[in-house]
Amino acid sequence: MKTVQKTLIAMAIAGVATPFAAHAQLEEIVVTAQKREQSLQDVSIAISAFDSSQLTELGLTNLEQLPYVIPSVQLSDARGAGQPTWVIRGAGLADFNANNTPVAAIFYDEVYMTSNALGGIGLFDVERVEVLKGPQGGLYGRNATGGAVRILSARPDLSETSGFVGGTYGEWDRWTLEGAIGGPIIENTLAYRLAVNTDQGGGWQDSLATPGDDEHGDRDFQAIRGQLLFAPSDELEFLLKIDSGKDESETTLARSTGAYEPFFGYCDAILQGRRDDSTCLGFHNLIGDPLLPSDQKKNGETVLSNPINELDNEWTGYNLYIDWDLGFADFKSITSYYDYDYYQFFDYDATPLEIVTSVEGFPDADTNIEQWSQEFRLTSTGDGPLTWLAGASYAEDTNESIQSFSVQTLADLGFVEFTHGIADYTQDTEAWAVYGQVGYDLTERLNLHGSLRYTDEDKDIDYLSTLIIGGSPVPLGDVEGFETSLDENWSGHIGLDWSVTDHVLLYARFSRGVKSGGFFAAFTDNNDQLTPYAEEVNDSFEIGVKSNPTEELQINAAAFFYDYQDAQGGIQVESDGSPSGTLSTIGTVGDAEHYGVEVDLVWAPSALPGFQLGVAAAWLDAEITDSDEFSLDLSGGLVGENQPQPLEGLDREYSPEWSYTINARQEVTFADNLLGSISAIYSWRDDPITRDMRLSDVDYGLIQEESYGLLSLRVALAHLDQGWEIALRGDNLTDEEYTTISSGDGGGNFWDMPGRPASWTVELRYDF
Repeated sequence: MKTVQKTLIAMAIAGVATPFAAHAQLEEIVVTAQKREQSLQDVSIAISAFDSSQLTELGLTNLEQLPYVIPSVQLSDARGAGQPTWVIRGAGLADFNANNTPVAAIFYDEVYMTSNALGGIGLFDVERVEVLKGPQGGLYGRNATGGAVRILSARPDLSETSGFVGGTYGEWDRWTLEGAIGGPIIENTLAYRLAVNTDQGGGWQDSLATPGDDEHGDRDFQAIRGQLLFAPSDELEFLLKIDSGKDESETTLARSTGAYEPFFGYCDAILQGRRDDSTCLGFHNLIGDPLLPSDQKKNGETVLSNPINELDNEWTGYNLYIDWDLGFADFKSITSYYDYDYYQFFDYDATPLEIVTSVEGFPDADTNIEQWSQEFRLTSTGDGPLTWLAGASYAEDTNESIQSFSVQTLADLGFVEFTHGIADYTQDTEAWAVYGQVGYDLTERLNLHGSLRYTDEDKDIDYLSTLIIGGSPVPLGDVEGFETSLDENWSGHIGLDWSVTDHVLLYARFSRGVKSGGFFAAFTDNNDQLTPYAEEVNDSFEIGVKSNPTEELQINAAAFFYDYQDAQGGIQVESDGSPSGTLSTIGTVGDAEHYGVEVDLVWAPSALPGFQLGVAAAWLDAEITDSDEFSLDLSGGLVGENQPQPLEGLDREYSPEWSYTINARQEVTFADNLLGSISAIYSWRDDPITRDMRLSDVDYGLIQEESYGLLSLRVALAHLDQGWEIALRGDNLTDEEYTTISSGDGGGNFWDMPGRPASWTVELRYDF
């Protein structure tokens, strides 16, 4: 197979960190978002692309960190780490259950990851990451209603041996090591590449629950990837990839907000729309706890939470890729199998007491996910005017999980003695699809294109939820063979591109994305919570421009409108079997509308050699427009007096109205091929809602966060000939106090998940 080599100048189209050459001309970035190599400026999709040097520049070591530098993209991780949920343009589902599929589809080397839990695999030896915004149902299939995230690993080289070794050391004794080596075994016929990565230390939190035992939150991550490339001819390639890893990291400890006064009523500060630890003494007073929320540090360095949060995840993946140049088209086969174990402990009440914890001998969540898939694809190779692509795929996955909780304190307060509960389920999914895409040049500058996919997906679940009261087991939810399948099987797009000049592209696009329905697989009180919910449909209308007015300036912009039908989210359902008359579950919240505008600019003025400026900004309005569902307002007082609040008219979670990123970089070339650089990036988010609305108050006092901005700075010195680089990086230099999610234990305690305070890191790297 003849490989097309393209130089990826390290420049972020989304206006993020931008290492670049010392001259002023902006150079081409090549992506494969449409399953063929194209210049990013020729693709009529809003895309943020990052190559390996940019990821290093940004200090990104896992996929969970990337959304912080992309406007209109947010991340939800209900347990601090290990199960990230991407929210793109307000499209996402904040559900901590591993059986639910993400709205932003994640693809590792073109393989679809069926669960949020699989998004915790690290970023190392990566060639490129592409974030596609908007529904991608045509080429990427089920569950891409919000967009798609593509991670592409560096491939073996048939002609040259190369590699690198690098490491970092920083605040709180956090250190990383990463390296890769690869090259020909038989020149032009057989090649290999081996990459390894480890991330250790970095515990930055102290717990008042365990005095003298500090530095909680240590990373403990290892991963390895091996690839073997066999090219028996110029037209045929076989690539075998095996990757494996383990993550035993301690996750972030939550910070108690002390939201409740005794008997579950909100304290006055919360009702007035603010958090005030000195007045919200909360549930801790009721239980006689001598430690109060006001004893914590606002930035999360000192918290009340028991330091039990940890992961024990393992995964192994086997992938075989076949590429065959047929002359008129390229044939590609992708065969994949992944086995992923997700195991987590988490302190749900965020207090020193074991109010809500896991059952002894059981974790909070112990999940095994097995998935295998097969895809065949045929892509035309002609120059036009007609281009086409056709494909078919089949996939199966099994999700087996045991979850547990234990409530050990409420009996002493005169409440019902809930001892503990265990939920056990097995979910099987089978899906197949056929799809195609065509493009036709109506004129030299006008191109009409469209895609269409038919998907057939079936899910079934066997579920048992047991509550043990005073030693007596009580089956609550018991379902065998519950099934759901797609009713809306078609997705795709139609678009029109107009190349006004060689440097200006205007486009208009209609897209439809479909996310499959499913089951609520957390703890249930009765079978009303287990009713399958239907698929959601997102019809998207987008117009945009991609332009390079000069060799020094690039300006891209997009405006979009989403029309959601049966949007999925957290809801309350009425139930005669519940003491409060309602139950919490996942379902369809109703219809929603999203409006947004995104603009990004990259400027490299010739008058300032080595300087580059990037700016990206987004405005978003995402609202539930039609809903018969409701959330609960607990401000009324005692348990059982919850007042329903309609969801209609509420903003959707993780949808800040404004977000922007600004970066600047200056490079200076010294004698003897020494290159010095200094770069800064500032990323700001408006006050987002950071959880679903199953439990909310009228002023969003608990779930709407304050706006925040993060500033990072990196100073580096590199030798262009010898291949080494040394750098010093500072993150969150203003020591901003910010929160990534707010939630609670359902029993009277609310908490925030704090972001990391200011830190520094020294980096070393050698390329050969």
